[in-house]
Amino acid sequence: MIQEWKRGRVQRRLEDQEGREGLRRIATWIHVFRGEAEARIPRDEAKLCADMAMGRYSCVGKSHSYNGVQIVPGVNAMMMREGGLDRLDYDPATGIATVGASVSVEQLKLFLLGHKRRLINSGNYMQQTVVGALATGTHGFGDRAVMADAVTSVTFLDDSGQRHTLSRGDPEFPYVALSFGTIAPIVELSLETVPTEAFISTSHVNRLSNLRALQKGAIASNWCILPYTDLDDPVMMLHALSPFDPAVKTKKERSGGGFFAPVARWVIGKYQWLDRWVPKWRRPLQRFIHKLNVTQVDRIITDPEDLDYLYDPKKGQAKDRAPDILRGCFSTTYTGYNLAFFVPLEKAPAIVKFIIREADGLRDLGFFLKGVISVRELPGTSDLVFAANHTQPMAAIDLFADPRDYAWLERLQRLVMQYEPDTRPHFGKSALMPEMRDSLGEQHLDRLMAIHRRHYPQGRLMFSERVRAFLQTGKPLPGEPAADANLA
Repeated sequence: MIQEWKRGRVQRRLEDQEGREGLRRIATWIHVFRGEAEARIPRDEAKLCADMAMGRYSCVGKSHSYNGVQIVPGVNAMMMREGGLDRLDYDPATGIATVGASVSVEQLKLFLLGHKRRLINSGNYMQQTVVGALATGTHGFGDRAVMADAVTSVTFLDDSGQRHTLSRGDPEFPYVALSFGTIAPIVELSLETVPTEAFISTSHVNRLSNLRALQKGAIASNWCILPYTDLDDPVMMLHALSPFDPAVKTKKERSGGGFFAPVARWVIGKYQWLDRWVPKWRRPLQRFIHKLNVTQVDRIITDPEDLDYLYDPKKGQAKDRAPDILRGCFSTTYTGYNLAFFVPLEKAPAIVKFIIREADGLRDLGFFLKGVISVRELPGTSDLVFAANHTQPMAAIDLFADPRDYAWLERLQRLVMQYEPDTRPHFGKSALMPEMRDSLGEQHLDRLMAIHRRHYPQGRLMFSERVRAFLQTGKPLPGEPAADANLA
């Protein structure tokens, strides 16, 4: 609880600095990567160009994906979310929306509702910028799961502040539409939208062995595992979306638990709260749920105008309600560090069980995963070269741990990569490692860097150290500790 209060205090301090220019602290979503940078707020495109001319710069979105690969201490940080590049247009003839770099996912969704439209797909963190989410491969699940799949054109500034627009059909478009920060600043983009509609949302508490049977008829699936229940067949929370059918009714079913069923229901209903505030109970509570063999089914019809029907299909937003284990497992967590990567879809259940076994072997060293392992399924493929599912259907595996345990998550990711060479990075949340280059294709990375060098010959656009190492673009930038220690 004390750590929660301290983290909240740090977050409030960062929020108090929003809107201020000058030297300030900038941090990623859960503060694993942070540093001092000169914040520049682009109130318009002319101001952005003037700030770019001052020297090296990076582009930072809001608290999530864009931020994760763009924090570069000691350079001019373009705080795109805090700026005035807030264009929002919709063309009813084509269904195309045009969005500025300062617009958040939530703002875009609310704007589209006024036109009875929605995004084809999205992540579940709505305060990140639309541009940042698209540039780093943020995704939902189901049809065209990677958000950038909907992009039809991208407009960015080069080293000298000149505009360039690339549209579908241009040979460079599949690289620039999802370039994880190597092409920036993107000042606006256009993307497809679709009409609002209702879905059937069914959530299950069941076992991993029943996953494929419970997914029948679903058009999108997201599931998470309780890692301390059973090594061979862990307890699973499954959220499946199906097309709307007026003949299908809402449904609630409960089974298992015997005499202790009411206690089990209470634990399930309060699990998120218990996991957050009483972490020592995490393993015994999960073992309790496992032994009682509890199952649940909860089917609802989503509201056509719900902002987050993929992750939180109840009306309104989860932040305005008490946590719900059946739905809440799929919403963002602020209580641990999140690391994610992509693996081939059909291997996801086996990889999750492998992770559970490896993590279980580390308990005697004091390492514990947080309460769930989340898996989002990307069943189709994408034309975008650096999309997670460019070559085959994939699954995004999200691991959670306390921030101080981040290194263990990197170790688990590396272990998965040893057995599954097709592991691909999530550019906002993976531990970017040179070993991932093969899965992306050296020829594609070389092409991306050639595009980058042509548009940024003066080298003003800077990458974080992780991205520099991943792209093999030279030695690290000498920060203050290295300079003060006479190391660089």
